[in-house]
Amino acid sequence: MSPKPTPPDTTIYRTPSVAYREGTKETIERVLEEIEYQAEKRVRDGFSEFNFTIGVLNCFFVLFIFNVLPQHFWVLYLVEAFYLFPAKFLFWINAKPFNQVYYGFDFCWIMNFVGVIGFCVLFLAKGLISDETRKQVFLAAFGIACGPLTGATVLLPFVSLIFHHRNTMTSFFIHFFPPLLFYVMYWESDIVKEAWPTTFGLEYDIDFWPKNGSFTNCVFGNAFIAYIIWFVPYCVWQYYIGLDLPRSNRHTKTKDGSPASPVYDTVYHNTMRHFLCVAMGKTLWKRSKEKCMDQIKSNDYEMRDFVVYMIAHFTLAIISLVVLAYPCYLNKYVHGTCLWILFAICTYRGAKRYTYYSTKMYGRIIRKHFADEMVIEGST
Repeated sequence: MSPKPTPPDTTIYRTPSVAYREGTKETIERVLEEIEYQAEKRVRDGFSEFNFTIGVLNCFFVLFIFNVLPQHFWVLYLVEAFYLFPAKFLFWINAKPFNQVYYGFDFCWIMNFVGVIGFCVLFLAKGLISDETRKQVFLAAFGIACGPLTGATVLLPFVSLIFHHRNTMTSFFIHFFPPLLFYVMYWESDIVKEAWPTTFGLEYDIDFWPKNGSFTNCVFGNAFIAYIIWFVPYCVWQYYIGLDLPRSNRHTKTKDGSPASPVYDTVYHNTMRHFLCVAMGKTLWKRSKEKCMDQIKSNDYEMRDFVVYMIAHFTLAIISLVVLAYPCYLNKYVHGTCLWILFAICTYRGAKRYTYYSTKMYGRIIRKHFADEMVIEGST
């Protein structure tokens, strides 16, 4: 018996232009409503002529201070921080669907908080801190700024120059400003010391690697210790508190024995749900995509995921000290070139986002709503 012939494909494909002309009034209205919603969302996010202008002018102002008045750049760092940090905090506590205030526990944020406090203490309590303490703090800060924070600027896709968007500019600030600042504090130390003689010493004989049997009193050792001081408490906090915060079915119970409601988010959960859970599950554990999506939906990940996440965080931080901070320590021009590369990367990311806003976003909206109109299944 000969096989039954396969019926011909009766699916009719139409181009977007034909689909648009033949589309129903309801579909067209949905498209217009979605476009208006996206436009209003951009405005709510700060997409306006005024904010864009202020963002661009601020970048030019930062470059002006960095090149013409570098001895006062640390003051500009504090001024920007005093404006951006409270604004970011308000954004965190008002974020939906989860309060994001615990994002402030992340390494990059903690280091910037400590940096702001440190500069304030140096300025306001000049005589209370010994020169030796200042030196040890400086060594740690230089390593952290030119190592992990510089590395994060390279790796994290959201660190970009989107001039109108204050929250994105804040992320750019906490990652890019520290290596910029310590270029001045390290390579332009003479003029900083001259302008602020009682605030900064900066006349240090600096070693990068440990020597004479001591792990401290060097950039690598002090930065490593500073990282561990954050790393251990953060892991403990995540294990006992943080991992449970956004779970749909929380382990923490209310007084009546029912699971507590998820209110807070963490950077770990945010990273896992955006791309890492699926990638890690497929690569390391051969976990199905369906199971990964269930974990993302419930914000309930396996402990081994968290362990690998923190090991990777630790490893990349140490590697960044060797690969990035050490070359910046060795040569002024290498440090400067590194800064220009970081700036170019962040500018390119911002340009991609603006290109998406102006060329691709609305086309995708139209195609999405006309998808059903563009393919008509023929009757058998």
